[in-house]
Amino acid sequence: MNSFILNITKQLLLLTIVVAGISLLSCKSTGAKAASVSGGDVPLLMFQKTPCFGTCPSYEALIYTNGHVRFIPWEHVPVTDTLTFQLTGKELNELTAAIVDLNYKTLENLYKTEWTDMPATHLYFYEAGKEVKHIKHEEGGPEKLIKFNDKVHQLIWKYVATPAK
Repeated sequence: MNSFILNITKQLLLLTIVVAGISLLSCKSTGAKAASVSGGDVPLLMFQKTPCFGTCPSYEALIYTNGHVRFIPWEHVPVTDTLTFQLTGKELNELTAAIVDLNYKTLENLYKTEWTDMPATHLYFYEAGKEVKHIKHEEGGPEKLIKFNDKVHQLIWKYVATPAK
């Protein structure tokens, strides 16, 4: 009886390993397809607003050099599914100029707050599709950074608050 149970246990373990391996291979191939679908999109800016203990909107928006935007809602936003939208040429030009004007490479990597429930804004800047700078902004910092964060949030919010049907 013990050898029978041991044999079944071994078979179940082997089956689990095989299913896990197949699942991992399946996920890997799905990822490769997703990457090739958006192969023409080169990241420009990743903008994230983190949650707070209240009703702060939290989300992630990846903006590409061609003006495409992928918006992933987290909490307290008017949509529940990932959105994709296209910035106008004017909006993209203004955003690109604002990034240049920000001179982000000269900014600190962290602007921290003493408060525990403050949301943070994460900015990931890209050049030629490669991340070159990450800034975590909780509070304070230069006025140009605060204005930049507000400008990007308002630009994204314009599309999210009234998504196209």
